[in-house]
Amino acid sequence: MFFAIIFLFSIFSFLLTPVCQATPEFTVTEKIEYLFSFSGQATVTHQITLTNNFSQIYPTEYQIQIQGLPLSDLSASDEQGNILSDFSHQNDLSTIKLKFNEAKVGKNQSTSFKLIYRIANLAKNKGKTWEVTLPETVEDVPTSSEISLKTPSQFGSLSFASVNVKFEDGLTQNITTFNNNSGSKILIIFGNYQLFDFTLNYHLRNPNSAKVSSEIALIPDTYSQSVYYQSISPPPKSINIDEDGNWLAQYEINPGEEIDIIAVGQVKTGINLPQAIKNLENYLLPQKFWPIDDPQIQTLLNKVKTPRSIYDYVISTLNYDFSRVSNASRLGAIEALNNPQSALCTEFTDLFVTLARASGIPAREIQGFAYSTDQKIKPLSLNNDILHAWPEYYDSNSKSWKATDPTWGKTTSGIDYFNNLDLNHITFVTHGLNSEYPLPAGSYQKDQNTKSVYIDFAKEDLKYEQTFPSLYLKKNKLILQNRSPNSQKNISISSDKISFLKEIDKILPYSSLEIELPKISFLKSLSTKNQKITFTLTSLEGQTQTQSLNYPPHFINLGIFIVLSLIILSISGIIITNLTHEKNT
Repeated sequence: MFFAIIFLFSIFSFLLTPVCQATPEFTVTEKIEYLFSFSGQATVTHQITLTNNFSQIYPTEYQIQIQGLPLSDLSASDEQGNILSDFSHQNDLSTIKLKFNEAKVGKNQSTSFKLIYRIANLAKNKGKTWEVTLPETVEDVPTSSEISLKTPSQFGSLSFASVNVKFEDGLTQNITTFNNNSGSKILIIFGNYQLFDFTLNYHLRNPNSAKVSSEIALIPDTYSQSVYYQSISPPPKSINIDEDGNWLAQYEINPGEEIDIIAVGQVKTGINLPQAIKNLENYLLPQKFWPIDDPQIQTLLNKVKTPRSIYDYVISTLNYDFSRVSNASRLGAIEALNNPQSALCTEFTDLFVTLARASGIPAREIQGFAYSTDQKIKPLSLNNDILHAWPEYYDSNSKSWKATDPTWGKTTSGIDYFNNLDLNHITFVTHGLNSEYPLPAGSYQKDQNTKSVYIDFAKEDLKYEQTFPSLYLKKNKLILQNRSPNSQKNISISSDKISFLKEIDKILPYSSLEIELPKISFLKSLSTKNQKITFTLTSLEGQTQTQSLNYPPHFINLGIFIVLSLIILSISGIIITNLTHEKNT
């Protein structure tokens, strides 16, 4: 939506003096309040003040053009009453003509007036969030704007803002306020989290004459998302996690065999979990698409010194090439610089990561899904279904990874995706130690014409049912086996008998964990009380389960004790027999 403002003013001609072209005739200040209903309709109170910068020029009429969404219930007034002279709407353009009741003559004199109107569906419900794209004010004079959004508490907390805002929670209404003096695009999203249902299809094939092991990358838990799987069919042999946090499901494929795997579940974005940061030096190394030592990259380092300057440079240098979307190939950072008009999200990301690493800032690539309803504003790569790529850099101040999206920062022509992402980004894989591997979901297609990734907003939360691992004892080690398709999280395991307590953060689906148990003294282990050890498992929510297991050291040590006893008895018998024999002789 765009505001185009036209001034009609009177000139007191015989007092006219030369005026510098850089000085506008008026200074415009405005206060805009958007009051939202549960349906997303906004009642807008738009207060404007025009201040004369010259004594000879003053406004008598005023025209506003609003493009994009139709207005309704329009009223316009100044201190003396109604000033609306004409209002029309044609071809998505609303034109409002105003005629002031009294002309305010003289330098620094102000003309103040107020518009009130409604805009249906200004807040759009998308899944668990509400998105608000505010009108852009296009004016020939500098404008200072104070803007406030009053939203129902049911919209949720602030989750994304393309400008710096102040957010206040209320019992029934939340208030978001900010200043917009630059005329930049404003996107604000409310919602405590976003929820997506997904179905991922993977196709594996073994053309060899011998059995092979293969793996696929599943949607993982990260610091910003949690995943719940209803099913993974067929289940993998195991799931491993690599140093980048990727979940790699292992499968064995017989000669000539083809396997179709379907993973169904739900992913929640917008969570903020503690991040495990280690081996940051590995995120400064060159990779195939990140040639940090290349002379072209090195010559740019005097221009880019911070993550923000790198983001701004990438956006100003590269242009998105929509003609490549359906037949994309990854070019890398150098080709992106050499062909700045032919960039896709991978080139925006690769150039950011390369410049960051060359500048001593740890960085990595994320490949995944990003929800978009407009491919011209928020484009996605269709080559591998509906994938998108964006970078993360390590913020030394917060000591955490920060995600940014320079591609959408460019294609939205001004929405700031540097400070944070919206809740519509889902991580499939993280590329930090390797710029190419693992491959994300959407890359395991049977053929390129087959859709393999299905993701949409979830209508309701799937209820997570806490399950506990199966316990096994192997010598003095406790084996925890998770045979479910979901992680088993935040479980404590204890046993009073052996003074044992262990907190478990996570056991991956179809995976196991080994824990060394405290050793019981040899003599104590022989007690019949230690034939079995009872373990109590407790979830974060307070659910409990007990499992009693045969204690191998008891039986092993008992066997050793019996054998030793027999040996001692045998030796003692021999000694006694010999002594008796000697005494008799």
